[in-house]
Amino acid sequence: MPFVTIVLISIICFLICYFLNYRQQSNKTINILPGPKTLPLIGTAYCLLQRGPDEILDTLIELAEKYSSPLQFWMGNKLFIGINKPDQIKKILQNNDCLDKSISYELFEPLFGKGLVTAPVSIWTKNRKMIAPSFNGNTLRRFFDIFVEQSLIFTKELEKVALTENEIIFLEHVSKCAFNIACGTMTDIKMEFLSNEASQYYKAMISFRKTLRLRGRNVFLYPNFIFNLTATGREQRKSVNFLHSFTDKIIQQQTYALNESNTKTKNETSHKTLLHTLIEASYNNMLTQEMIHDNIITMLIAGTDTTAITINFVIFMLANFPDIQEKVYAELWEIYGTRTPQSTPIKYEHLQHMNYLDRVIKETLRIFPTIPIFSRQLKEDLKMGEFILPKGANIVMELMTLHRNEKYWPNPLVFDPDRFLPDKIGPYSNYYMPFSMGPRNCIGMKYAMISTKVILATLIRTFVFKVDQSIQIDKIKLNIDIALHNVEPIKVKIEKRDLQ
Repeated sequence: MPFVTIVLISIICFLICYFLNYRQQSNKTINILPGPKTLPLIGTAYCLLQRGPDEILDTLIELAEKYSSPLQFWMGNKLFIGINKPDQIKKILQNNDCLDKSISYELFEPLFGKGLVTAPVSIWTKNRKMIAPSFNGNTLRRFFDIFVEQSLIFTKELEKVALTENEIIFLEHVSKCAFNIACGTMTDIKMEFLSNEASQYYKAMISFRKTLRLRGRNVFLYPNFIFNLTATGREQRKSVNFLHSFTDKIIQQQTYALNESNTKTKNETSHKTLLHTLIEASYNNMLTQEMIHDNIITMLIAGTDTTAITINFVIFMLANFPDIQEKVYAELWEIYGTRTPQSTPIKYEHLQHMNYLDRVIKETLRIFPTIPIFSRQLKEDLKMGEFILPKGANIVMELMTLHRNEKYWPNPLVFDPDRFLPDKIGPYSNYYMPFSMGPRNCIGMKYAMISTKVILATLIRTFVFKVDQSIQIDKIKLNIDIALHNVEPIKVKIEKRDLQ
């Protein structure tokens, strides 16, 4: 029998076993929970297969709107249960027995390994305690100059761009600023050290995201041994290999620098970064080199994404709603007058006075949550209302559906920062969770808000952002890979603000 035939038969046999194994365990759930019709082998994966790779989020939202929560759908032999009611989501996120991420996070492992986002609970528990101090308020305040410095550099670069380009794809520019801040605050690396690889980094991330979307919608590409044989798999390996080598270069450079400075006093090393903390832990055999690598690449990418994506949508909203943009500027004028960011940079204590900007950011995160979907895996059966959700099920929490539900948010697609006024937010607080909640919530919430506010305040003091034609929020085409992103590039015009 030819070798190719043997391989094909082996693959077919594997797939049959792979797809049938778990289904037998949850027949009761199939018969009770609402959801689309299941087909042999693929389950309800056809819902994604018949759509394009840029329609993953649309498909999930449509299912949530069509069926009541909780709803069931199958990716091959893997059961996923979608929920979008606030009490249901809280029951999962606040449950210490629901801390493991779902199997869908395995698609991120080629890049993130066992970093904080993807790690099983046994690893996550130890690493979270080690990493958390690097993201508390006191630590971030010590690095505040980096946030300000990189924001000023970014502003200068945009001034040059504005002279030559009528309209820009804003995300491309702000992502570089966010990445430079992440590198400076988390690793103490100077980007000049990596300047030759910087542009390749952005291209590699774009490539990885594309392959993630292609794989995410196609259940037949979930098994690694099949995916690795495809052109998409080869493309992903190429981008992942570069991103790993890029990260290794940062770690090696800082390990060398730390070894050279071992004689410094405690005062001289008070600005200890996340990377320094992890390297020192490895000296005590608390972490392996692989764990250092996985956590650094995870936090650099997560830190870049949360900041860049949020700012991208905030700027687009301000460009679409110039009256709101001017209210933000008026608040900043009360703090700085007509003084430029270069002559009077932002100070940490100024942030507490940017209340309207804070509300604008929160309203943007309501409509465009950076991570629109969370998912966990049940380790035991869980009662939810009249249903018993079975052990092993993957629970998908549809945050965007919750944040845009008119049952909880009046006129949910109206951009209204004043929803978050102190005397109005009370009823909404139970329905708002852009950084997740519970024990495994986003570790970088404070980092994201500081970074976002500093960059936005610096930009709005310098520029006016415009669009040729306003667009309705529900017409903005969105999708998900590592995080939320716009399918069509968001373009804005930038004009130097007249400070007279």
